[in-house]
Amino acid sequence: MTPALVVMGVMMAVLGHLVHLLKKVVELRASGEQIGLIGFVRSRPYRTALGVAGSAAAMGYLFDSGNVTAMAAFGFGYMADSGLAMLDSRGGKRS
Repeated sequence: MTPALVVMGVMMAVLGHLVHLLKKVVELRASGEQIGLIGFVRSRPYRTALGVAGSAAAMGYLFDSGNVTAMAAFGFGYMADSGLAMLDSRGGKRS
């Protein structure tokens, strides 16, 4: 595994995570809530930290498997936060 592949994987996972966060902010703003990205992250510090940890765990899996691709890393970054949102909605309690 080359250093360039590791950097690319991490950057794409971070980008995927940020895209999902921005999507949520856009949805909230469309519903009339005035919140920015920083305010959104600050309003849910534990969930954001869990999402980042999930992205890191998924990247560990990708690195271990040796199948790191840009799209897989992006998808894992996006889905780490998205998966938490699904669990959150099933619990009926917002964090």
